[in-house]
Amino acid sequence: MAVGTQMTEAQVNAQLTGLALQLRSVMEQIDNFSTQVSNAGTAGMEAAGFSPTDAAAVLSFMGYMSTITGVYYGKVQQGGTGGTGASTFDFDNQLSALWGGQ
Repeated sequence: MAVGTQMTEAQVNAQLTGLALQLRSVMEQIDNFSTQVSNAGTAGMEAAGFSPTDAAAVLSFMGYMSTITGVYYGKVQQGGTGGTGASTFDFDNQLSALWGGQ
């Protein structure tokens, strides 16, 4: 196709590496923040200014994000499809080949 920028091997490799690094960074940020929020608990969230209802919501939302990091790091089972059972898979380890030592 002559329209638009055509993909090159270098472009695809750079994009794969960039996305893998960004994903790793976000997973690390969520994991670290989750530890902070979980350690603070409801009382800590209320001390930060949240109402009891909103403090519980913060912990709940953080739990959702922690589940995603758990799947990413291979600590939480991911749902099976087509009748297969749930399993774990360490996406972090598998994507490390794309990091280029970064």
